[in-house]
Amino acid sequence: MSRINYDAMSNAELREYFLKHRRDEAAFQAYLNRINQRPLRIIASLNDPDFDEKVQVAIRQKLEASRNGSNQPSNTALEPKDQVAILNVITMNDNVQNDILNEYDNSQIILHKLETKVKELLNDLLEPNKANIHTIVSRIKSKDSLIKKIERKNKYSYLRDITDIVGFRVITLYSDTVDEVAKIIESEFKIDEQNSIDKRKALEPNRFGYLSLHYVASFSDIRGQLPENTLVSDFRFEIQIRSILQHTWAEIEHDLGYKSKNSPPEPIQRRFYRLAGLLEVADEEFKHLRNAIEEYKCQVEDSINQNDLNNVRVDLESIKEFIQREALVKQISHAISTKINVPLYNQGVESDIIERLFFSGFSTLEEIKRDLEQYRNQIIEFAVLWISGSNRNNFAFITCEVAFIYLCYIKLALIGNAPDIIERLKLFPLNIGTEEQFKQLAGRILKTYKEIDDS
Repeated sequence: MSRINYDAMSNAELREYFLKHRRDEAAFQAYLNRINQRPLRIIASLNDPDFDEKVQVAIRQKLEASRNGSNQPSNTALEPKDQVAILNVITMNDNVQNDILNEYDNSQIILHKLETKVKELLNDLLEPNKANIHTIVSRIKSKDSLIKKIERKNKYSYLRDITDIVGFRVITLYSDTVDEVAKIIESEFKIDEQNSIDKRKALEPNRFGYLSLHYVASFSDIRGQLPENTLVSDFRFEIQIRSILQHTWAEIEHDLGYKSKNSPPEPIQRRFYRLAGLLEVADEEFKHLRNAIEEYKCQVEDSINQNDLNNVRVDLESIKEFIQREALVKQISHAISTKINVPLYNQGVESDIIERLFFSGFSTLEEIKRDLEQYRNQIIEFAVLWISGSNRNNFAFITCEVAFIYLCYIKLALIGNAPDIIERLKLFPLNIGTEEQFKQLAGRILKTYKEIDDS
């Protein structure tokens, strides 16, 4: 007969087994050992004149609860050892759990206020880093999850003893941003060092997966004294910080249910190791890509400032820097904006403008600047005439890209004949597809250019 592993049972499972096997001495001892580990909450002292009555009431209450859960007949008698076990349960952890759950129910308004206040503060604190922050999410632990934690940990006396009743997760785009966020958290909150942990440092060389940085924190003394924070100042909360790929791993790992390196079947372990390695490499490579792009931007910036554009290729990053730093682009765009009475916004650059420039024959910033200077007036006049003859609802505002768009139309018009213009237009990222539409567009380009050329 196989030996029963009581240690592997949860509190609820052990209790249920014991109540079904009341004459099992080993189960009885295991249950007593388990409940003796819990914080004591005594319902009556020996000097209490109502001691006997309180004990009998407690026993009857526990017996009734036991009957309701197990469908026992109402005339079931308790043996002495059962009375001892039930009395221990009543006087110990059950009352603690009920008190915590009652406090949880009565604190919902405070917990939601804490969630709102901390999330607003995190958003404000991380605003300078928002380009590298993917999301900030929060949650209040559900009642079912709270019950499981109380039973699993078996050490809490009050709701405030539980450090993750309210939890927050900051998900960054890059792994090194985790440490940047960590510095902000450490400087702006009171950190419970004993209960905080950097799980990344606990990652063994042969362990697959990703771990995040967990802080248990509370409001700093200064913020805690603010009138709007007094109700929530003594609550602790958890802040997790992880990169988006670390988060991806954690979510999939949680869904699959494998959190230990030994839990997956052996044939699957190797695939976990490979996948974890790929994600770790990807995390590092995204960081290096970001750094390389920033370095390239600096090089382009230096070339533009030194007017050394001949070797700067046309691409998304170089055009962004060119718009920001080349006065000629802003002058042309502003002139068009003023003449058509439409606001000029400095928004991001769309990637399709790079394709338009490329298929119009531009490969370097030097070539673009040269033609902007040469065709400056034609670009402005062409744009004003084109937009004036279009649906103005499509032009609520314009961006600095407008200078490039109509430079490309000027270059097409200079080809001089519709068939060749049509062949070039088919390479453009346009929302048209029929031959008739291309023919109409080519005809309009030639007509508009002729009108400004004759004026």
